[in-house]
Amino acid sequence: MKALPIEVYVTKRQRDCDCTNGGISSKYEELLLVCDEGYVTIDEENLPENLVKISESHCGFSTYKFIEPVARPQHLGWMFGGNLAYSSDSRYSRMAEQPLPIHDRQETQEMYDLLTSD
Repeated sequence: MKALPIEVYVTKRQRDCDCTNGGISSKYEELLLVCDEGYVTIDEENLPENLVKISESHCGFSTYKFIEPVARPQHLGWMFGGNLAYSSDSRYSRMAEQPLPIHDRQETQEMYDLLTSD
């Protein structure tokens, strides 16, 4: 498996508070994006924690692209934690034309219920 290094962009607000709830974009300045044309070789038996992929969600006629860890979430699914990722490498541009949101936040069901209750 090959990967392409991409940079994590953290907003000033995010630097003051970890809205990712311990997500990988709070721990790493660089992520490894799965990319057939990438130049970093990944050991498939020992995947790095900062290995990510581009995913898509479809709603009506629009497509929402985002980056999420390859690792399975331990709690509820991945959600946006406030950080973005990008690379000026043309291989990245072929997959995404702009910085993409990183969905690396996880919450337990109890935390989710507490934060979304009326």
